[in-house]
Amino acid sequence: MQSRADSPGTDMDAALLARAVELLDDVPAWRLPPAAWSRPAAAVEALAAAYDAGDGGALEAAVARLEVLSPNRVGRITDPADVPPPEPLRERVTALVHILDEPGGDTAGEADGQDDRR
Repeated sequence: MQSRADSPGTDMDAALLARAVELLDDVPAWRLPPAAWSRPAAAVEALAAAYDAGDGGALEAAVARLEVLSPNRVGRITDPADVPPPEPLRERVTALVHILDEPGGDTAGEADGQDDRR
């Protein structure tokens, strides 16, 4: 991902970005059947792509899609076989929350795990 300061996403609606962060913050607590995680993972990738492209409409659609997939929304009965998100999805969600929640923050060091803030 590119630097937040250079990203077209910096012009996106703050309320939409806050909604995305709030939703992404909940994802690690979700429990779904193992085979069901591909749909939330695809929605998270769509959200990231929309943000990177600076496409507010696509971002709003991706957030709405992820909201619909939330197990909290549908009130489903949990199954003991349900599992938390796979590790790659948890890592992606954590990175996105960091990017979306820090206006003007530089994400260039994220790929190698370094934090450039002083």
